Amino acid sequence: MKAMSENKPDLVIHGSVNASGGTYNKVDVQGFGKIKGDVECETLHCAGHLGIAGNVRGASAKVEGNSSISGNAELETIEVYGQLDVDGDLSFTKMRVDGNTKVRGSLTGEEVKVRGMLKTTGDCEAEVFSAKGAFTVGGLLNAGRIEVYLHAGCEAKEMGGEYIEVRKGGSSTLNKLLKHIFNNAFILSVDTIEGDDIYLEYTHAKVVRGKNVEIGPGCEIELVESSEEFRLDPDSQVKQHVKR
Repeated sequence: MKAMSENKPDLVIHGSVNASGGTYNKVDVQGFGKIKGDVECETLHCAGHLGIAGNVRGASAKVEGNSSISGNAELETIEVYGQLDVDGDLSFTKMRVDGNTKVRGSLTGEEVKVRGMLKTTGDCEAEVFSAKGAFTVGGLLNAGRIEVYLHAGCEAKEMGGEYIEVRKGGSSTLNKLLKHIFNNAFILSVDTIEGDDIYLEYTHAKVVRGKNVEIGPGCEIELVESSEEFRLDPDSQVKQHVKR
């Protein structure tokens, strides 16, 4: 997004304020803010509570408090350390989730890093998807490179990518916290996984299709289809393997 001209006003909220949507240089919320209408801004920072009844478009957003957007959001960079709720679709270049993000539409971007909790009802599409937290994708998780370190239970309807790696995360404070919150095992649950090079640990899937497929420990898979290499850890169960 191009830098906006200097004559655009800032919207700074301290205390409790109701404001109208519009084009701003900076939106900074330290208190309780409600904005009615679409918002276009260079930067958005929320360290309080912010509700936007409309769409959002901007260069960067940092959420340290609680923010909700009733429409779609289009941002270049997003950092979430608090809570972000988006009722529509969320598009971005880079996104980092250390807090909690819920999207009722789909996610589209270049790079996603999840260290907290991410949930989207629709699809999630990126060039790189890296997760050390918890995620739920209601549709297809599609990325050129997918790296998942299981510190909590994760779910996706389908996964697709050139390189897919899923490993059990090591013991850590985050590991214990997420397990306490979700009260579940460190398992990835998915219907179908398709990729070129696939390595899986602690994954429950119906179908895994790939060029080179290695099934590490802790997996339960109904069907594996591979065109070249196939390796199976003795601690995993694969009901059927088919060479394509």
